[in-house]
Amino acid sequence: MSRARVFKKSEVRYDASLQALSFEERTVTGVLARTVARLPNKTFVTFEGVSLTYREFDLACNRFAHFAAGLGVQSGKLSIMLPNCLEFLYGWFGCAKIGAIYVPINNDYRGDILRHQLAKAEVTHLMTLADHLPRVLEVIDGLPRLSTVIVVGAGDTVALRAREALAGRLRVVDVADFEQQPDTPPQTQVRHSDHHCIAFTSGTTGPSKGVLSTHCHVVSFSLDWIKLNHFGEHDVTYCPMPLFHALGSWLGVLAVVICGASIALHRRFSATSFWDDVRTHEASVALGIFSIVPLLLKQPERDDDLDHTARVYYIGQQNAAFEKRFGVKIVNAFGATETGAVTYTPYDEVAPAGSCGRPHTEKYDVKIVDEFDREVGVGDVGEIIVRSKAPFTMMEGYYNDPQATVDTFRNQWFHTGDNARRDGDGWYYFVDRKKDAIRVRGENISSFEIESVVARHPAVLEVAAIAVPSPLGEDDVKLFVVKRPDAQVSHAELYAFCEQHMPAFWLPTAIEFIAAMPYTPTQKIMKYRLRQNAEGGDLQTFERAARVRR
Repeated sequence: MSRARVFKKSEVRYDASLQALSFEERTVTGVLARTVARLPNKTFVTFEGVSLTYREFDLACNRFAHFAAGLGVQSGKLSIMLPNCLEFLYGWFGCAKIGAIYVPINNDYRGDILRHQLAKAEVTHLMTLADHLPRVLEVIDGLPRLSTVIVVGAGDTVALRAREALAGRLRVVDVADFEQQPDTPPQTQVRHSDHHCIAFTSGTTGPSKGVLSTHCHVVSFSLDWIKLNHFGEHDVTYCPMPLFHALGSWLGVLAVVICGASIALHRRFSATSFWDDVRTHEASVALGIFSIVPLLLKQPERDDDLDHTARVYYIGQQNAAFEKRFGVKIVNAFGATETGAVTYTPYDEVAPAGSCGRPHTEKYDVKIVDEFDREVGVGDVGEIIVRSKAPFTMMEGYYNDPQATVDTFRNQWFHTGDNARRDGDGWYYFVDRKKDAIRVRGENISSFEIESVVARHPAVLEVAAIAVPSPLGEDDVKLFVVKRPDAQVSHAELYAFCEQHMPAFWLPTAIEFIAAMPYTPTQKIMKYRLRQNAEGGDLQTFERAARVRR
């Protein structure tokens, strides 16, 4: 029997009173304690066949908190470099219980980027897989503050040798030791204004920066997404997104904790198994990101595409084809790790095509401005800037990076680095990352809009458009394209498609087919990496024609 269904408005049991949580109540420890007291025996998390109730999870976090305190984490910072797993959650909430700062880091990192983030955040303790110890050994010389490594798992022979080498230079302990600790609550008073996390930005335009966040900021961030999705305690969230990013942790796990809902945690995202996993867990909420929407649409259609229980997918730009095929509502918003949901579409409303919602006026002042921070008119493109109406609900700044903090908070407004425009009814429309904007012969072009056109070609799996220098001045357009595995398309065919579907001044002067895009942990394309290797390209035939057309 099909489990597909349409959720009636009365079945979406959103508790709007959660938005009234006082600022003093907005601590990670406080919202967990509140739900444990109310729903101790309810299943909180399921991961790889293991399920924990809220009470069981809370006790485990207490044990980890005592374990971490014994290692001196309170006077330092604990970096968690793990894939999605229960130990990640214990480390995160355990740190919160003793008022320590946790620093989530992509578990795929190694070399310079790993050294950069651990050093920038002044990490003293690191929890990671045994198999990652060789990576730690590679960068240890650049990390004088690192004193302790907490090891998860056994690892192979190479990992064992790395562990022995590290043990000669710092303290190495097993995470399993935390199980021997008492499960009584730590006697630490945590305030909403206390620092909780240093979360690094995705690094789509350059080196990542550490976002310093308070408990209040993190909880307020989660409350935004509860409001957007109309989360309630009867929801089940399917989460294949990484916990080392706010998408999986603050929008996923913490939002579930605040509501008293349940979460099915998976190790990683898979386009082929996404909806099967939703079915298995009978999830009502499917967690993803903008770039996953086209990847799921590119999957072969199945008779059971509608056979699941999800009511919403978040987050993504509204897509009628996606919503019709999979029978879910896409939750549409614009925000950042530094802020929260800056614009959004109210749950019971439908935004105009292409819109990312209206400003979240209960929480922010929002403007679109020119390069001198002057507000632009209706229909004009400018940068989105934001100012919070309440204390501690945005980041404190970029950790150990005062110049970046000052630059970003120019004139006391947070500058998002994103360009947008607004219509006469107050709806906002994302245009592009400011650094991704393309200017051709006096015309501004959105790389996002170019990519949206090219992505419609049936042979295209992924596409990225960037600016390259033009001998005529300003920019030319270059496309990087990943073809679908079973598809063929030539440069000439794809260029002809572009000619048919876009204005002449948008046309690319180069198209390069590549095997895969360089991605951040949250499936965002790192265009600065593409720019580093953007010279030339293997489309030469149309170079002259494209320029003549301009």
